[in-house]
Order: sequence, then C-alpha cells, then structure tokens
Amino acid sequence: MDQDDEDDFEVSGPNHMRTRSRIGRRWKIVIDWKNPEHVRCVVACLVKGTGVMERDRIKCRTDTEALAPPWWESFGFIRHKVFKTESIINDHFTYGAIFQPREPSRCPYAPKYVVAFRGTMLFHPKVLQDLMQDALVLFNALADNRRFKRTHVHVEELIGSNPVGSVWLAGHSLGASLALEIGRNIMLKKGISVPTFLFNPPHVSPAPVISNLPEEHKTGLHTGSYAVKFVLSNVVPGHRKRTKKLFRQLAPWVPELYVNPDDAICLGYIDYFVQRERVYEKHPRFASTATRTSYRDILFFRTLRSHLLPSARLWTNSRHKTGAHGLRQWWKPGSELALSNTRYVCPLN
Repeated sequence: MDQDDEDDFEVSGPNHMRTRSRIGRRWKIVIDWKNPEHVRCVVACLVKGTGVMERDRIKCRTDTEALAPPWWESFGFIRHKVFKTESIINDHFTYGAIFQPREPSRCPYAPKYVVAFRGTMLFHPKVLQDLMQDALVLFNALADNRRFKRTHVHVEELIGSNPVGSVWLAGHSLGASLALEIGRNIMLKKGISVPTFLFNPPHVSPAPVISNLPEEHKTGLHTGSYAVKFVLSNVVPGHRKRTKKLFRQLAPWVPELYVNPDDAICLGYIDYFVQRERVYEKHPRFASTATRTSYRDILFFRTLRSHLLPSARLWTNSRHKTGAHGLRQWWKPGSELALSNTRYVCPLN
C-alpha cells in the first residue's frame, strides 16, 4: 500500500465501525464512548489525521483533494486549532491539532476536546526538526523545548475552562512523548488527571538488546540493575525524597499505553512494568526506591522531572509483527488483535 492509500480514510480507515444509515445508502459511524475499542480506534484516527494534514501541505493537496479531513470528520469532529512550528522563514509545518465534536455529545464519557500529536515523519523535507525532538526525548529534556511550552499553554487553558476529564491528550511515537510530558506536567502542577492515550511511546532502555534472553536471565539483569539504582539513589543528595514525592503526585494519573512487543522503540515500557512487578515480589526493600530511578535521571540530574511512570494501563498487541511501530494497527478491530491490558500501580512505600 503506497502512502496516498495509507492517507486515504476510505482505503485504510476503520471500516469495521461503519453501519448503514437508515436514510439513503450512506454509511455512518456511531461511537460508543464507553467501549474501549471505539475509543482506541477514534483517538488513533485523530492522531493519524495530524500526520495526513502535514502531508497534504507538503503535496499541495487542498480543498477536495485533501485527504486529512475524513480522519476527524467521519467521527463528527471539527478542527479547532492547528499546532505549527515557529520559523523565521515562514515555513511552518504541522505537528499536532485540537479537535472538538461538531455537536456536543450527551454522553458523559465523550471528550469535549482531543489534543493530538503526530509522530516523527522520516521522509519530511524538514525531518531534522523532528529528529531534534527525538534527541530531547532521549535526554529527558523535552519539557525545555519551545514546542512543548507553547502547546502546554493551550492545553492548560482548555483544561482550566472545561470539566475535568473532558480534554484528552493523544499521540503516536514522538507525539506520544509530547502528550506524555504535557499530561505529566499538568498532573504535577494542577493535580488534574488528564485522559491520555499513547500509541507506541518511545522508551529508552536496553530492552531490545536483552529481549531474546530467557525470562529468568532478564529478571536477573533487572534485579541487578535495580540494586545499582537503589545504591545510586541513596548517594545522590535528596534523590529518594524528591522521587517519592513526585511519584505520589503522579500515581492517580493512569495513561493508556498501546505497545507492540515487536516494536523496539516502545518495548522498554513492557519490560519496565513487567519486571518492576517481578522484582518487587522478591526484593520489595529496594525495588520501590529503584523503580523511581533511572540512569538518565541521575546522569543529567533531572530528579524533579523523571520520565518514569508510577501508574499506567498497558495495552499489548502481540499479533501484528509487520508495522509494529505503525499507528494503523491501533484502529483495527479487536478481533484482529491479540490485545491484552494490565493496569500497573507502583507501590509507594
């Protein structure tokens, strides 16, 4: 399937959600906001729309030729705001958008706004700017970036003027990192738990290197690593108290993480949560402290802005090996996915 077909909602969109309209022969999509599958598919499509929006701009697809609008209009959304990069040569490009329902929903579970961010576009003429953002993720410094700061302001304004839980965050890959950083920051500053949906969020770890080891060997390596982190967290002045406070503040926030075990970019999240549970069962004395610590936090001394998560719901798709990092898998019907989910909460003792 070429890129234009991938961008075409009629070709690659979630056709399983369509039902025949009673009036005429048109199809329509009815959303059950209490259904996790519907939520997953709709939010993934909105995120997809932000990427297609940028490709429309690059390929000069305008008006009737534009392929992006169906990715949100098909679900009854309109585009409220577009996030673009700042440029001194007026060459702005899109990295996200805010969508809102065309008509207010009577369903209390429906969002009033969905703030969505696309992932890295490797074949974009300005790909270097995305790669620079990826580097900030690597060094846990995304919150220092102008893209984060200006977006955070708009999200904070939305949250401040709408009921709690009615503003959602979502993103894929690099966009997931941005949504994660914004959601975490709002939880720490405002104590507001923002519904957050993260598709293939990047996690920097040795997980891809050790993924083929037997489980007992992996657990042994993680146990040893946790022991080292426990020692380091006690060496760095004030580290334990700061991270414990931070984790207590973040614990009520439970973002939805959608990961694929065959995706090396997000595999670390699976290892982080699964091994965290296993190590804690055997070594609770140091596991609770070590699980709040990463080598990056200690190395760059960013203890007040740890990238680790105390809580999350981890959705794992173990069936799709091809396109493991792609967004398309996440608007597939549940019958095509070997989808499982586990809610993780970090012990805070």
